[in-house]
Amino acid sequence: MKKFCILFSLVLVFGLSVCAAQENTWVYRPGKVIFKDGTSASGLVRIYDDAPWYNQRFIWFIDSASYAANPNVKGKKYKADDMQTYIVGTRIFNKAHYVNTEHLQLKSLGSNDHMMEQLTSGRITSYRFYDYPDDFYGDSGTQEKIEQDEAQRKNDLLKGYKILCKKDDEKKFQNAFDMDLLKYLADVPAVQQKYQTVGYGNQPVEAHKGLAAKMIAMAKKAAFKPDEADAIIAAFNDYNAASSAPAK
Repeated sequence: MKKFCILFSLVLVFGLSVCAAQENTWVYRPGKVIFKDGTSASGLVRIYDDAPWYNQRFIWFIDSASYAANPNVKGKKYKADDMQTYIVGTRIFNKAHYVNTEHLQLKSLGSNDHMMEQLTSGRITSYRFYDYPDDFYGDSGTQEKIEQDEAQRKNDLLKGYKILCKKDDEKKFQNAFDMDLLKYLADVPAVQQKYQTVGYGNQPVEAHKGLAAKMIAMAKKAAFKPDEADAIIAAFNDYNAASSAPAK
């Protein structure tokens, strides 16, 4: 008789975040940290390639002087509350405040400051934001089924990122994937026109769509999300290059 390992787990994910993160790629890369008091240090920064939501909460850092004195020195963990900015290669991560009202969790009762990767800067500032694993979840079934469920949850988090943006003096972030971008880009007509005519490689924009057409458009955006993200970032960069902040 074939034996099955029947398991049931109720996991407090945030409490096990470090254990889960240890399964991902840990590679130190040249970088820099600007701490909350404004001081800075260059050195080596370690982030998680396969679980980028952890990069929004903490990093590991070795300053150049410590590494020069001892190449085997261990990194120190810095949380979002300890930093203003960190840089890894050409990627910049800034601390920004965002309450994800679509996915409130226990951790939302604490700090809602996240170290988010900056995508554009200027009149439109934008960041990539990943949801965090659920605080609790239950798994049951064979070990294989549990592993498949965990892999699916991780894949959903990786694909489910948002592009959060603010323009000028806006106080709250908006998700660029869910916005009327033609209206948002309207004060730079050349960029608006290029986006409307899919010049950035984005999905076609149709006005006054019915419910069925909107659902089809949403499905296409989800299927081609990486291309759509690249198009939005390119449009925001062109917008920033072509415009200056309005007079107050």
